[in-house]
Amino acid sequence: MEPLTMTRSARRKFLALTCAPMLAAGLTAGFFPAATAASAATCPTRTADSQAIGRTAAMPSSDADVPPTSHRLILFGGECRFMAGGRAEVTKREPVDLSAQPITVNGMGPLRIGMSRQAAEGAIGARIPDGPGGPECRDLAVEGGPQNLSLRFSNGDDRLVAISVLSSTPASLATASELHVGSTREDVLATYDDEVTSHQEEGGAEELVFAPRLEKFHGRVITFLMNDDGTVGSFIAGERYFADPLPCGSD
Repeated sequence: MEPLTMTRSARRKFLALTCAPMLAAGLTAGFFPAATAASAATCPTRTADSQAIGRTAAMPSSDADVPPTSHRLILFGGECRFMAGGRAEVTKREPVDLSAQPITVNGMGPLRIGMSRQAAEGAIGARIPDGPGGPECRDLAVEGGPQNLSLRFSNGDDRLVAISVLSSTPASLATASELHVGSTREDVLATYDDEVTSHQEEGGAEELVFAPRLEKFHGRVITFLMNDDGTVGSFIAGERYFADPLPCGSD
């Protein structure tokens, strides 16, 4: 008897319907590995009781004739610490509310396509713990949410290459044109007009790909994975090569 086989298009549709919800559940559950220390270059330079100078902070002395003590800013996980004299004073960073940031081909709020994971953590004031993935990329969650938001980092150079929104996502996670999970096919086509194309392999789900023509956006797209009922099931924005709606390692 011949072994059961599945075409690539059918496999893509199967994975789109099974892997993405499971990944979303994992992001929602919030299982994160242990923290690792990051570079001080990502620390903000503000503090309530010291004068910030570059990446060091000058702490005033009670004696006017004694020069201020220089404190180095060091980033540990989600906290920046002033290191001096064998002690550390912790300053809390305010995390960015990513659920209120529109998603574009260039990024999401302070998150910019092409930045390192270390820089991304510094930009949003939250950890992005490492996790499993495929041979070329990893889909990672932001510690503390929002739920169903996934950041795709390339292996090797650890660059942010795409941002994806999974199924069952609140409408607050949307594109700059206010398209979100649940928007209709007609919404996508009307929004992007002749800059959107449709791709659908036999037996697979339809993908609507918005590829802006302006040179500054060249090579970056937003791919909408459509449900059978004609609504957006998930979408991913970023570098064209990595803007595949399937999870890393699934195809």
